[in-house]
Amino acid sequence: MPHTGTKGHVDIVIKPETTQYSEMDVAMSVVMFMAASAGMSIANKMAVDALGMPLLLVGLQCAFTAVIVPLVAYKTVNLGSWSDKLRWLPVSLLFVGMLATSMVALHHCSLGTAVVIRMLSPVLSVIVESFFSNSKFVVTRYTILALAVIISGVVSYGVFQKGIHAETIGIVFMFANMFVGTSERLAQRFLMVENPVNMSDTGFMIYNNAVCALAMPIMMAVFGEFKMNLNGTFTSMTPSGWTFVLWSCFCGLSISYVGFRAQRRISATSFLIIVNLNKILVVAFGIIVLREVYNPLAAVGAFLALLGGAIYTWDRKTVKNIMVNKVEPPKKVRDDEEQALLAESE
Repeated sequence: MPHTGTKGHVDIVIKPETTQYSEMDVAMSVVMFMAASAGMSIANKMAVDALGMPLLLVGLQCAFTAVIVPLVAYKTVNLGSWSDKLRWLPVSLLFVGMLATSMVALHHCSLGTAVVIRMLSPVLSVIVESFFSNSKFVVTRYTILALAVIISGVVSYGVFQKGIHAETIGIVFMFANMFVGTSERLAQRFLMVENPVNMSDTGFMIYNNAVCALAMPIMMAVFGEFKMNLNGTFTSMTPSGWTFVLWSCFCGLSISYVGFRAQRRISATSFLIIVNLNKILVVAFGIIVLREVYNPLAAVGAFLALLGGAIYTWDRKTVKNIMVNKVEPPKKVRDDEEQALLAESE
């Protein structure tokens, strides 16, 4: 709030200064976000291929975050009461399912296929928001255009991409991931906005990742990863493989922080451009480094899917700004579009 005072009969208003960031600070924030965002998909793919055990990798990443966050941000940790933890547990379990299905899908898919199929997330979000959410979802002509472009792109990619049938298991898990991820965001919004629990952001991170780390051994037993030769897996890992595992852990730890750091320093439009540029970088990495091959028509389909995703994110930001200008905004919380953007970056 501005400070006010009086001098005789004249009111003096002292306005708070707008935070100014140096060009170096802005540049470093953008670079860190791009490294964590694009790096998350790349590091996960390289790490899961090297380790060969997707659920074990998720467990290692979550354990890493659950241990490091309290050490570096202990002053901001608030885990709430036991009642808050019990209410938040379903969200944490959905979080577990979201990470597990994503990693299994990535293990059985190319980077390009994972990026293209994930572009269908807005289609599912629109369906859920329109029919199952209490909040009114505003559909514009650009929303319809974006969804049509996405669907046509994904269908073209699926029809013309050679060898797509070999990725069927990964695609099934990718669709499961989108359903679980959408459910997780809706449940999260309910317990952060409509019926909030008393937990801080760092508290959410610690609780979610601790639950995930504890759940992974159970899931590994159910899906047979313990039947694999763990000792052989660890001893056969190359230094580069362990480097990718450690890199994926750091990306998972930092993605939320660097994402919101970048958002505070650049415009929403610039942030959306970077998010979509990261997807192009991930696909380019798959082509150049992993030697992923695309049929020309499948490549056009991938481009259309990315274009439709860019239109959709721009449309959602535009609608949000219009709604905010019409009414007084409530206490700032992480809106669904921001959460979805960061989720797509992982």
